[in-house]
Amino acid sequence: MVLRMSETNPYNYPQIYVEEDKDKIDPGSKVIFEKNDRTFCLVKYDREEVFKGNVVKRLFASKPYETAYEEIVDLEKAEITKSFIVYTPKRKTYILVEKGSNVQLLDIVGLKIFLAIEEGDRVKVGDIIGYQVTGKFEVRNIISNGEGVVAYIGTVFEEIQHYIVVLVGEENVREINVTEC
Repeated sequence: MVLRMSETNPYNYPQIYVEEDKDKIDPGSKVIFEKNDRTFCLVKYDREEVFKGNVVKRLFASKPYETAYEEIVDLEKAEITKSFIVYTPKRKTYILVEKGSNVQLLDIVGLKIFLAIEEGDRVKVGDIIGYQVTGKFEVRNIISNGEGVVAYIGTVFEEIQHYIVVLVGEENVREINVTEC
């Protein structure tokens, strides 16, 4: 019996692919490219191979997940600055969020944070989305003040835990099929 790494690894993390110009992508990087027929393919990037026999509409390059918010979200305008695709391992689905989508940002800070949400979840105003341990070691509920689909959860690296949750309206999130090509 052969077990795949994904079947034996209990730590499955989301992955993010951000739309990039083909000249800015390092060879050997994992990319998802969209063809003109609106199908999506996952490959290791080799410029000659990707474009051989394929009409590529746009490319999405794999990025470090935790800090991708620096590239994809304008925190002041609450708007998506680059289209991106997130792979949600528990659901085994890919979601696409287009550039220009308005978002709601949930800024969560605390001594210790335990989130009860993940990418792809639908959240309403008033939902409990996690728990926070304060400096006085009190446990408090984290209540959502926004509504939409959780498109991304970013980490701001500081002395205390700090997360940025990006909520996008359901009309701006599309589940897509991605195949290995």
